[in-house]
Parts: sequence; structure tokens; C-alpha cells
Amino acid sequence: MITHIVSDMGGVLIELQWQDRVEKLLNRPLPIDELHHLWVNARSTTEFETGMTNFEEFTTAFLNEFEVNLPPAALQQEFLEIVQAPLPNCEQVLSALKPHFHLSLLSNTNPAHYGKLRERYTFFNYFDELFLSYQVGHLKPNAAIFEHVLAALQIPAERVAFFDDGTRNVEAARDLGMQAFQVNSPDEVLAVVEGFGVELAV
Repeated sequence: MITHIVSDMGGVLIELQWQDRVEKLLNRPLPIDELHHLWVNARSTTEFETGMTNFEEFTTAFLNEFEVNLPPAALQQEFLEIVQAPLPNCEQVLSALKPHFHLSLLSNTNPAHYGKLRERYTFFNYFDELFLSYQVGHLKPNAAIFEHVLAALQIPAERVAFFDDGTRNVEAARDLGMQAFQVNSPDEVLAVVEGFGVELAV
């Protein structure tokens, strides 16, 4: 029986202009799975999203690592625009899920993106727990971040439904015994949960 829902943020609950913006910065096409792989393997991004560096240090490291010819302030502005507004029905779906499930957010993110979103939007308020990579110190698809979540929630993996837009993240969650689903919108999350036989008021 599913008692806990753990959801990714970008690409599931909020709009990302990640692919477009990073392709523009690096001046080359990047299929989404390749971009996921690049992001969790590049030193500058992994250190920023695991809490090892601040925004200024990340900016310098990113410019150097990828040989991007931009002023630091321009890179920061472009980087902040990767995260956009909540996707349609985000809060309605979370509101419908909340009476039936313990809700957690599990996101590869950083203080710059989280700070921007927290300042502008209220969807975080629906979650019982926030597991943010820069606070946890690990990135998806590393098994350690999923193990951290399970230990913090004190539940067996089979009671968790995990939602993410990244193939590798979904596979990693399944490897640990979670029921994991690749989705790209709040409505897709809702459709999967309704398949559990739960009547949701949306």
C-alpha cells in the first residue's frame, strides 16, 4: 500500500527552461538524458547542488569548466531563468494528494534556484518534507540520496511512489524497491495516483 509520495520538482511540478538555456550557454544541442547525465557529473554543478559551493564560487567554476565567454552576472541571470513558474494544476494536484498521502519533495537543486522559487511561489507549503540535494549532500541518481529519504521517513521502500522526469532517477528509485514513475507534469502524477484506486477531489 502506498502511503508516501515523493516527487521531483523541476520538469514535474515546475517548468524548466533547462535544456534551452544550457544549450544556449554551451552552444551545442543536448538531448534531455544527456543533459541530466552532464549535470550530475560536471564538477561545478555537482559541487553547487551538493552544498559545497556558493553562487559566486559556482559561477566562476562553471565559466571555467565549460569555457563559457560571459560576464559572471550574465551567467547568473541566465542560470536563474532555468527555473520558471509551477506547471498547470500544480497546487490543485498537491492539494488533492495531501489528505491521502505523506508528501515529500526530492530535488536536485541549489540555494539560488530554491531561493527564487520559495520567494515567489507557495507550492512548497503542501509538502511534509523537503529533501533538497544541496542540503542533503547527494544528488539523484546516487542511491545515497534515496536511502537518506527512506531513513528520514522511516518507511519501507515499497510504500513510496516516486515521480521524476529523469530516466536514471526513476531506475535508481526502482532499484531500491520504490514504485517509481517517469512523468512530466502534475496531471501525469494525478493520473498515476488515480490508478492506485484512490478517489481524489481535484
